[in-house]
Amino acid sequence: MSKTVVVLDMDNCILLDPDTRNGSEEIKSEAWFEVFSEHPRSELESVLEQVKKEIAGGKGDRKDVVRRICEHFGTSQLEIPKEVERRCKHFNAVVQNGIHAMGISLNVRDALTRLSSRAPLYVNTGTPQQEAIESLSHLWISSLFRGVYGRPDTKVQNLQTIATQESVEPHQMLFVDDQESGWTATQEFGCRFVGIHTALNKEWHSGTPFPLIYSLAELLDMI
Repeated sequence: MSKTVVVLDMDNCILLDPDTRNGSEEIKSEAWFEVFSEHPRSELESVLEQVKKEIAGGKGDRKDVVRRICEHFGTSQLEIPKEVERRCKHFNAVVQNGIHAMGISLNVRDALTRLSSRAPLYVNTGTPQQEAIESLSHLWISSLFRGVYGRPDTKVQNLQTIATQESVEPHQMLFVDDQESGWTATQEFGCRFVGIHTALNKEWHSGTPFPLIYSLAELLDMI
């Protein structure tokens, strides 16, 4: 059997409650309201919705979110760089605390352990790389992965880095993600794609053009 490299998104893929189908994406969404608690929630919701559309598909990250919110609420251009640094640090602290509190289920931990014994296992996420490493370390699962890749590189660039590291062709790789951007990335890169069912991705709850799983353990029959 030819070598297969398994690549997993992090938010709402590894970090997903198997019962509620909610995960770290929900933790991150709620964290912004603590980071910018001085502003009305209803107005902040509107700004967040707009900026998330603008940066979708890897066109931006949390720094861009902070910058756009600051601009919306009239922060001076001279103060914005300092605010970006301060707010992103606060955001990461809130998210890490939330992820630590959420934890990881025994079923997910077991699936990752079994997968790592069968195939090289990597993380490819839109989260900044160091913050992603920090999250996995808090959950004591870092040792299961050969590498963790995130921003500032795109998911396509990260897939290419992993392919080079493992000396494999795209068709020998399988990427699991919960968002359309992951599916798009695999179309560009040329590797296999598997979607994961979450509470957020309602458009994937039926009729997907790719396999849809509810548990990472299902991947064991695909490699």
